Amino acid sequence: MRLRVPVALATVLALAIPLAALTVAAFSDEVQVVLSSWLQGRPRVLVRLDIELPNVDAERCLVLVRRFPTMYNPTKDGYTELIYRGLHPPGAAVEVKNTLFAYVAKYRLDPRTNEYVIDYYEPQEYAIFVNCVRGDAAVFKWARIVEVFPRSIVHTERVEVRGSRYELGPSSSSTTPLPSEGDRDDGGGDGGGNSFSCSIVILEESPGSYKRGECYTWVRGPVIYSIDGLTTSFVLYTYPQSAVYLEAYADSDYGPFLRTEDQVQWGSIGKKLTPSVVSGETSGLTGYYKDAIYFYVRYKYEWEVGCDSFAGACYEYWSLYPSSIRDFARSAERPYLPYSLYPYTPPAPPYYKAGGGPGERLIWFAPEEGTSETDISLYRVTVSFTYTGVWTASLTVSFYKAVRRDSQYTTPAVRIYSTRYYWWWYKDNDPRNYEVLVAPG
Repeated sequence: MRLRVPVALATVLALAIPLAALTVAAFSDEVQVVLSSWLQGRPRVLVRLDIELPNVDAERCLVLVRRFPTMYNPTKDGYTELIYRGLHPPGAAVEVKNTLFAYVAKYRLDPRTNEYVIDYYEPQEYAIFVNCVRGDAAVFKWARIVEVFPRSIVHTERVEVRGSRYELGPSSSSTTPLPSEGDRDDGGGDGGGNSFSCSIVILEESPGSYKRGECYTWVRGPVIYSIDGLTTSFVLYTYPQSAVYLEAYADSDYGPFLRTEDQVQWGSIGKKLTPSVVSGETSGLTGYYKDAIYFYVRYKYEWEVGCDSFAGACYEYWSLYPSSIRDFARSAERPYLPYSLYPYTPPAPPYYKAGGGPGERLIWFAPEEGTSETDISLYRVTVSFTYTGVWTASLTVSFYKAVRRDSQYTTPAVRIYSTRYYWWWYKDNDPRNYEVLVAPG
């Protein structure tokens, strides 16, 4: 028996899923609700995470999934929200469902019909935590940010949990409890070397239950280049918002005996989309020079403890992630940034170079085809995160080779004002590097 769908709804659904495949028997209750929402003029999408747990020597695994707020699917308090929490045996397949508002973030041209169809709905980022225990002992710990691009109104994302025993991510960190109060730093950076500080201020808390806070720090970005006759600058926008990807950290615990908040063991959970809330451009760079760009970033801190009386155990998680860019500059513009203005000797222009002439040119960083994201770190900076009186951690924050460009977000750009002819090209022929090299024409 086939589902009867009104013509108007069928037109919409045809953009996402083939109607011929829609049968009542194939629908779960959640899918029925999604289809009903389209009929009622409140379109929804269903994101399903299929999480495959590892076959480790453990009795049970806690799976915790939290969703980051987005533009059209915000969370209640602007921090992450709990989507799922459950206990499962090792090797199990865990299905997590999340129903969201169906905002179309990007269309694409279908070459078969020469018409625009939906490429994907608003992407979502989920922090997934897995803690496996045997008795009271932790034997496996894993956490990652998973970014999902829903390409139909029912989208399935496969998440394979793999990794070494008791590891979160590749980045190293050093965390030390603080025994006493100290002077709070404003996150400005000392100008001595490529390192900064970020002092967390708690904005909301419930004693023994949860804390929400923030801090601000500078993070290293790409390099801009210039030659005589050119003036180059780095540009950010707020409509649509320019965004980059920066590193996030987290930790988690599960069992009858939890660590205290100061015993956090930070590990990288990968890249996090970080939009700009400021627009503008750096001062112009001219002559045969290059300079580094730095972003002033708001980091959010979360800590929470919860207990499950049925399971007879408790869980705990910490997270530290970039939420927005509040300022940006090249190093020579600010006295407290590591000075990175150096002479630039242009290399021989490669075969993929492009020509430029007198006037203005704006160059973006989204690739024409192929993937827009990688897990490759382009630049790193050491940040000393401090929660005064509780803990301090020296973490390496990466700026990633990853871009996003759709109706919600765009890439930064490089603006070139020229009084001469010149060559320009993307570093390594890859716009995701965020760097434009130039040479005399």
